[in-house]
Formats: sequence, C-alpha cells, structure tokens
Amino acid sequence: MLFIAYHYPPGRAGGAERSAQFARLLPASGYCPIVLTTSAFGGAGDPRVRRAWEPLKWYRQAFNRAARTGADAQARTDPGPFRGVVRVLRRQLAVPDLQITWVPAALRCALQVVRREAPRVVYSTYPPASAHLLGLLLKQWTGLPWVADFRDAWSGDPLDPDLPSWRQALERRLERLVVEGADAVIATTRISASYLQQAYPCAASRVQVITNGFDPGDFAGAGACPPAGDPLRLVHTGSFSRSHPQRTPQPLFAALESLLAEDPAWAGRLRLTLVGQLTPGERRAAAGLERAGMVEIKGALPRPQALDVQRQAHLLLLVDHPRPWPASNVPGKFYEYLAMRRPVLALCGPGMVEEMVRQLQAGLCAPPDDPQAIRRVLAEVYARFRQGRLQAGADETALGQFHRAELTRQLARCFDRLLEQV
Repeated sequence: MLFIAYHYPPGRAGGAERSAQFARLLPASGYCPIVLTTSAFGGAGDPRVRRAWEPLKWYRQAFNRAARTGADAQARTDPGPFRGVVRVLRRQLAVPDLQITWVPAALRCALQVVRREAPRVVYSTYPPASAHLLGLLLKQWTGLPWVADFRDAWSGDPLDPDLPSWRQALERRLERLVVEGADAVIATTRISASYLQQAYPCAASRVQVITNGFDPGDFAGAGACPPAGDPLRLVHTGSFSRSHPQRTPQPLFAALESLLAEDPAWAGRLRLTLVGQLTPGERRAAAGLERAGMVEIKGALPRPQALDVQRQAHLLLLVDHPRPWPASNVPGKFYEYLAMRRPVLALCGPGMVEEMVRQLQAGLCAPPDDPQAIRRVLAEVYARFRQGRLQAGADETALGQFHRAELTRQLARCFDRLLEQV
C-alpha cells in the first residue's frame, strides 16, 4: 500500500506518532506500507520510506541553524524579518497550505511507486490538506482505492478560523472534492465524523471513526503512584500557541498568580512543569511564577524524556483553545495522559475532550479562558490531593479500545472492505 504521511519521523509534529505506529503495525494485518513523506526533515535510510523534495527544505536550512546539521527535526524555524511575508504567503497564496509546494515532487514519486511496486490501496492523512489533494490526484489518475484520514477536522473545526471568507469557501470546496472522491473516509472523533456525514450526505456511509491512541509498551511504570506530599505536581507536555494561534496558557498563569497573591504558601503547594517549546511571550508571562517556584520550564524534550516527566506527575494538564462551536478534536497527548493512569485537568470548552473526560471518569474540566474557574478547580484538586481523594485516572479496562494495535486492525479492516469491492 502507498501510505502518504507528510508528518512522519524524524519530524515531531503531532500526527507523526499516529502515522509511524500505523506503518509499524500494519504488516501484522497483511499490509506493507510504502511511506511517502517530505525530505524537509531528513531521515534518509529506510528503504520503505520515500522522501519527496520540497522548497521548505531550503527555507528551514536558511532560517534554522539546527536544520542545517539535521540536529533537531523539531526545531522551529523563525523567519525573522520575513515573518510578515510568510504570513501573507500562508493566508493569501498557499492554498490549502504551505505544503502545496511539496505536491509536484510527491506526485512524481508516488507515480513511480505505483509503476514499480503496484500498491493495491492508497492512504493519505491530514493535516496538511495538501496530502489529501495528492491522494485525490492519485485516485483520479490511477483508479486505486483511496482512504482519506482526517486527524483533525478541516473546515468544520478549522485550524485557522480567521482565514478570509474567500479562502474558507475555497477550502470547503476542496474538502468536498476529497470527501466525495475518497472510497473511505476516517475521522478521529465522533463530532468530526458527524460533521462530515451531515455536510456531505452522499458520502455519509463511507465515513467511520478510528480514534487516536497509544502503544501500551511506551508506558511502562504507568499507574505507579508518585511520592505523596506537597507540592501537587502538575505537568503539561507540548506547546501552546505554537500548536494553535488561539491556544494560550495566559488564563492558567492568571489563575496561579491569583492563588499566589491571596496566599504566598501556594508556591509550596502547587508545582506546574511545562515540557515543550514556549514562545517568548509565554516565557515572559510565566517569569514571575517561575521565580516564585510555582512553575518549572523544561523546554522541548525527546519523547521518552517527556514521558518520564509525565510519570512524575500527580495530575496531567491539557489546554485547548475556546471555540464558538463544540470542539471536534482530541489532542494526541490526551491519549498519552490516559495511558499514564493519571487524572487529567482539561482546560476546554464543550466538545470531544469534555465528553471523553466525563465518559471515562478521567479527571476534571474548566473553561480554558476563565481564570477564576481555573483557580476554583485548582483549589478543589489540591483539597482532594491533601485528603487522599485524587482519583487514579481512567479505568484500565476502558483503555483497550485506544491501543494502537487495535486501532491498526480497524484500519486494516477498512482496507480489506475496499479490496473486496474491487
């Protein structure tokens, strides 16, 4: 099979782990993936991974010192004085995304794979949307069965809701072409699937849900209780506005500052550890809390070390961004948090995260943009912690549905059904 995944190791974008685990586990179900990804993040050497050239490689090497040496596939590229130019390019010219410049070379590489390897099915995963446009072209040119995987909603819960109206209309048109052109469509949540089924009723029967998940082998030691006693250790892994422009830790910081202003003893009661890249503004906002010993900033860490920090937590923190509609996505790290068997404090509005926290009895929720509500839930969590009533997290038996091996089997069954119809 041809497995189109722009985000793939050694790149460390959010979807890379899902794609890497599917590619690793699919052979057990009879499918041998030939992965097609970008050359921008290096990683040559695996004969089953084809890396198509794109201009982003030059861009990263021009503005990212680490990228020149291949030292860090996750390092963010700061365009410096060209930041405004990049923003205009992203919003006005690069449709549906900057990765559109990858498609010509990727299409050429994909057609070579089709001629030489004769794959029986094509799979593409979004974001970026350009990967689905590549899948659509291959469907039209080769007639091979095509599965379009939506790790996030596209126009129903957009990653950038402030795009110009003409751009939103164009992307809805592109989404329609993808959903109605694919032989099967995968969404990762119930809300995402419902949106696609309602927006494109002629394709409703082809939409199914395969959630994100985790590999139990990555979570040895999960569930073991960290040392008791103050401080209550909260851990957040990942970035905030670097992942989404409207995702911010500012209300959380304001809640912590409010507690500290009321009683300086809170500095010894709560310790928030942040693992991941922060923007300069986020670092400045956390500086006072860091000096008080209430916040610890570790910066970006390799995934195994980030998981080690999670193991040391009493409570794992998830921060989503507010929307005027129910949130459709569930960040991949939420499943990691579940696997750690720690309670989750989810700063989120109505939507899938809130629904799953409630259904799995996995923790507590508070609005992400309400410092007073966040302050109240932090005080409640600390009171439970002192009384020994802090829950242990989701029940282990309920987590089997999120094991990567089971999710991969679901994906393979999707391929099986398509091939039975050929």
